[in-house]
Amino acid sequence: MKYTKSMIMLDKAEKALRKLKKKYAISQVDYAIVAGSGLMDAVVDLENVVIVSYDNLGLPKSKVKGHSGKFIFGTYQGKKIVVVSRVHFYEYGDMAKVRLPFEVIAKLNTKKVILLTSSGGINKTFRVGDIMLISDHINFTGQNPLIGIEDLKFTSMTNAYDKDMFKAMEKIADEHDINVRQGVHIQFLGPSYETKAEIALARNFGVDSVSMSTVFDCIICNYLGIKVAGIASIVNTFTEDNQQLNHTQVLIDAKKTCQKIKVILSDLLKE
Repeated sequence: MKYTKSMIMLDKAEKALRKLKKKYAISQVDYAIVAGSGLMDAVVDLENVVIVSYDNLGLPKSKVKGHSGKFIFGTYQGKKIVVVSRVHFYEYGDMAKVRLPFEVIAKLNTKKVILLTSSGGINKTFRVGDIMLISDHINFTGQNPLIGIEDLKFTSMTNAYDKDMFKAMEKIADEHDINVRQGVHIQFLGPSYETKAEIALARNFGVDSVSMSTVFDCIICNYLGIKVAGIASIVNTFTEDNQQLNHTQVLIDAKKTCQKIKVILSDLLKE
């Protein structure tokens, strides 16, 4: 029998699952949190923490600073939580590797995921330090993470970002007097930042924020039957003609939003 790359990766997910169960006694997750660049401080304070390196599970890990390359398991308010380190398509050029961490958590029966992403503010009213609840997205990469997947199915994206979780986050922000934006997120492929012309194009599309990830994650999770919520941390705004974007500044500016995001996550996970 000839094994495809998709089948090999699914086998890796199954092996990772067996090791998580046998060696670390991990068999169930309620919520997953994907922490974007510089956003680990936004994650709630977990108890009963178990940290498992992707290396120990035979999984690829991100080469980008600010991504741990680990699963962090723990509990919060009686819920079983995992913090997931994403893998970017631009790092390997391999969608099977992008899918793999999500295929592992799906096998742990994860029902909901919150995607955090450090993003550029396309909307001209946005400022560095704002946070935006993602209501929808545009995939402007020319790629789709489901291409070549073994168990092909046409996945509905009409409720890409779960409306119930979105409303819950709105309510929580209002209760805590946290000013949140709302809007449409777009993903460009990366790893180069966007040109001024690309930003202008995105604005004409009615887009509010941009990053090099998140959209792929959302598509994968919808395929796997995991409900998605998304929060964008606005780390730059493309307002200066001579602005030179760099990842170090992204990590610094992402921290300005962590406390606000953490408050929202804390209450969302209690529900």
